[in-house]
Amino acid sequence: MALALGGLPRRDLWLLPLISLTTVVVLLIGAEIAARAIWPEQLANNCRLSDPDVGVRYQAHCSATMKSPEGPWYVSAYNDCGYRSDASCGPLPAGHRRIALLGSSLSEGYLVPYQQTIAARIEADLTRSCGAPVEVQNLGALASFGDQLLLRMDEALNLHPSTVLLVAAPFDLEDDRDPALGQPPAEASLTVRAVKALRDSRALVMTQHYLFRDPSIYLPLYLRYGDRADFLRPPFSEKWRERLRALDKIVAGLVTRAQHASVPFVFVFIPQEAEVALMAEGRSAPPGIDPAALPAAIGAIAARHGASFIDTSLGLRRDPAPEHFYYTVDGHLSDKGHPIAGAYIAQRLAADDSGAFSDCAASSQRVKVER
Repeated sequence: MALALGGLPRRDLWLLPLISLTTVVVLLIGAEIAARAIWPEQLANNCRLSDPDVGVRYQAHCSATMKSPEGPWYVSAYNDCGYRSDASCGPLPAGHRRIALLGSSLSEGYLVPYQQTIAARIEADLTRSCGAPVEVQNLGALASFGDQLLLRMDEALNLHPSTVLLVAAPFDLEDDRDPALGQPPAEASLTVRAVKALRDSRALVMTQHYLFRDPSIYLPLYLRYGDRADFLRPPFSEKWRERLRALDKIVAGLVTRAQHASVPFVFVFIPQEAEVALMAEGRSAPPGIDPAALPAAIGAIAARHGASFIDTSLGLRRDPAPEHFYYTVDGHLSDKGHPIAGAYIAQRLAADDSGAFSDCAASSQRVKVER
């Protein structure tokens, strides 16, 4: 038998690497199969409808079973107007109050069971503190931001709410589409498709999920995320200044509509995971990083147009590890974070002396005294 360098048969020079490569491929395939079995996913929503004006809305009296790899199975159900709400959108019963909730996937409660959503927690807390039913009509929908919000506001005001809430996170201000809708176009390059295939790997999602739960790993990586992390670096880049200018115009239009209808308008800010992780007690941001810069800028926009502003960072950061309130890889607030944010919003609404629920703070205090 002919020997090659090192005393190995010539055939082993290609056979051994081939065996090694095959072993690696088999292990990767096995890991992917196991990951998909352990962390199943169902993101398709059979209730989703395409709307030429507002982009996405949902079929009335419809329900869809869904799941994020990082979250629980849940049913997303829609009322008679196609809103993700338990209550009917019809005429408000006597003695009831109504909140109209606007925004994108975060407002909708994407990937979160209804009872854990911001909307459900606001309903429960205000109903308890007001001593009378408070319902939330949730008009939130995937990728529903930008100029679409002006049409959504008209729709919301037709519901005769006591208050309109707009819930937004940093990713809502970005130029690209909601990641939940993201699919590469047919003409996308092989590289783009390869990157998407890698991103969709369930084994990779599991690995990232557990690695990124450690802030010492996650935060340095996120801060290298380029434009998407630049809202943490004041003074803002030109792209983020442009996004804030666009938001200013949108808020101006929303407030004008709300004022004409004599309905209070409240802008609610939800921080990105890295943002609130940097705010936790005992942690400090690296030089040049300010996690409070973006909410401060958005709060200034709201104040300039006469809107109330609620920064849920102040509620979320009270936890020693607030990054656990998020689906780490997906980036949305999780079923653990939604109730915390919702409770803080309800608390601030009741504490607003000039708001529609100012009487609820006094009612809540009476209940505590009576008990």
